[in-house]
Amino acid sequence: MKELKKEMTVMLALDLTEMDAVLLRYVSFLTQVLPIKHVYLAHNIKHYKINDLYEDLLDDDISIDNIVEQSMQNSVDTHYTGDSPYSILLTSDDYTEGILSHLSSEYAIDLLISGNKNALQGTGAMNQKLVRMLKADLMLVPEETPFTLNRILVPTDFSAASAQCFKLSEAWSQTVKAKIQGLHVYNIPSSFYPYINTEKAIDKTEKHLKEKVDWFVKKYKIDAQVPFTYVYRENASIADSIEEFADKAKCDCLVVTAKGSSAIKSLFIGSVTNELLSNHRKMPLLVIK
Repeated sequence: MKELKKEMTVMLALDLTEMDAVLLRYVSFLTQVLPIKHVYLAHNIKHYKINDLYEDLLDDDISIDNIVEQSMQNSVDTHYTGDSPYSILLTSDDYTEGILSHLSSEYAIDLLISGNKNALQGTGAMNQKLVRMLKADLMLVPEETPFTLNRILVPTDFSAASAQCFKLSEAWSQTVKAKIQGLHVYNIPSSFYPYINTEKAIDKTEKHLKEKVDWFVKKYKIDAQVPFTYVYRENASIADSIEEFADKAKCDCLVVTAKGSSAIKSLFIGSVTNELLSNHRKMPLLVIK
């Protein structure tokens, strides 16, 4: 497991849209409840997307970079009310994911925060690339995000990687006083139907899962006070079942691991996390590396 730092360095991926205001307000909230020592506000300009005509119309002493930087500063002045100092990072690169990954390493970023817009629902391509490239954790913040951290949902497959999610959530909960909720989604293979009694099978499965939780908590030294819920997904996907539970339980943050169950874990995002990255939800998604 990676070491949990006492202080975090955070970077926001801004794009000069209305989403920037949400991200700036959300990170302002985080600086008041988490030990964040510095916030970097990054924007990447893709000059090839700007028509040369607009450059020609500008005065000699004004550039696109100047305009973008001033626009960013205006947005920061309006929406950032955080307790932590900040710096603006303006870059120009054709590959936004690559430059964000580079900045993340250069400035020793612990957490990169990006927007999760409705318009991106069902694609998630940039988010999936970022998770693969970043060494830092990634948080996706939706437009309607709650500015609270009262309940953190941690789904688990009882792996060492998912145990790391509990450890980070416990560290956060010490400062924000949030309640942590464990969740395991399971299914009964359809090949057993109609030869078994479903209710009895569910009851027996959940008894087995309680034993599994006891083993998991003891092995990875997870807080024994954390409650665990078991959800039978039937025909739903694991990701959909997680999000449905998160909505009903009014969770403020969903914490998952980037690692899958593959033997070559460093190369692949877990299939459930991959689906969650493509979806849009009401609460932030935090992906632990």
